[in-house]
Order: sequence, then C-alpha cells, then structure tokens
Amino acid sequence: MRSSILIPFLLFPFLSLAQGDLATDRPSESAAATLLPAGFARAEVGGRLDWETVVASGEQTFSYAAPLGVVRYGLSDVLELRVGARFSQQVGAVDDAMVGAKVRLPGDFWGETDACYLVELNVDPARGWAPGQNVPSAHRLCVGTAIGHLWSVTGNAGWMRAAGASTWMGSLAVGRELGVQGWTGFVEPFVYSGAPLRVNAGFQRTLKDGWLADVAMGRNVGGDLAQFQVQIGLALTLTQPTAE
Repeated sequence: MRSSILIPFLLFPFLSLAQGDLATDRPSESAAATLLPAGFARAEVGGRLDWETVVASGEQTFSYAAPLGVVRYGLSDVLELRVGARFSQQVGAVDDAMVGAKVRLPGDFWGETDACYLVELNVDPARGWAPGQNVPSAHRLCVGTAIGHLWSVTGNAGWMRAAGASTWMGSLAVGRELGVQGWTGFVEPFVYSGAPLRVNAGFQRTLKDGWLADVAMGRNVGGDLAQFQVQIGLALTLTQPTAE
C-alpha cells in the first residue's frame, strides 16, 4: 500500500480544486497532483477497518489502523513537505513513520494537466535509521486534470522499493462534484504488482472553515483472499499565510 499511510485541500481560492480533483491525499489511493500553496499546513487523519476472508476455507480475520495520517506543508510554489505515521492494532504504538516531499514538475509539456513527483521514505521507529541502511521508499508520478466544471481525473503511476524488491502500482480516480451540500464522489480502480485489482469508491464533504470529511470503501477483484476495507477521515488546516 502507499507507504502504508493512505493518507487527504486547499482553502479559498483553492477550495474548488479540493472538491474537483480530490486535491487531498485521501480518501483515494491516488495522491493529489496538486501541492498545498506556500505557507499552508494541513493535517489529514483517519482510520481504517479491514476484513479478510480466505476464499477456499472461509476463514476470516479483522484488523484496524487508528489513527493513520499525514501532515503536509507548502514550502514554496514547487515544493511540499510531508510527515506521517501509522498506529495499527494498538493506539499509541507506532507501526511506521514516513517523511517525504512532493515536487511540481516544470515546463509547458503538461498543458492544463497538473503534474508532480512524490517521494516518501518509511522508517521503523523501533529500529531507527542509520547511514547505509536500506530504507523502504515509494516514488510516484501524479497527474490530474479537470473535465468540465464537475468532473476530474487523478492518476498515479509509481514503484516502491523495500528489502531489495520492487513493487509497481497504478491508479486512476474519477471524481465528480455532486452539487449537494459540498459533496464530492469518486470511483477508483488501482493495482499493485503481484496483487489483484482493487476498486475504491467514496465521498468527501466540505465542512465549515474549509475542513473536509471523507469516507471510502474498497474491495479487491479476484484472488485467493477476499478483502473489504472501510476508511473514514478528516482533513483540517493547521496554518495559513496571514493577509497583508
């Protein structure tokens, strides 16, 4: 999974982008193709419930992660910094931590399409980090564009490197503003190498003061293990530039 931190916006005048192109990094699997404006800091937090069933035997297992999240900060117009953590099965026990950056890709090649490069490094807090250590990393090309006034598409393509092995992924989220009390919906197929196709579907809703709440459900298609997942989350502004 994406650095194991599936982790979700922008305030006026950027609020329309947040609704239109899933500009948060949750609840979809696809990271947004846009960056936070310089001086903005956002927290995107949530929880996840997983049900797994072995198809052959019918054996079922349940797990959860609560909370999992990321803090994003717009350092400039072309660079966003991010840190995150996951607390699985036991609240207060950190499973892993992440540091990363998102860089806007330059040039006119992309036209009206937003494009950026995302890199994240995962660190096990119990083991720490030492020079020369092989730290798991994830790399993504993120693109997104609006289609008319209501529709948008956000796609990711990338790879992860851990324990000397690489995993490839691809995703495509199609979103639509529903026009009812700030709701936006999306459907998203995505795949990782060596794993069956999965499909996410969910909603975001704009709350007061530019906050966003989200809920998403996911299910794999095929494979020996039937997996069903529910995510809920909240994104909020921590800091923003003061008006001069």
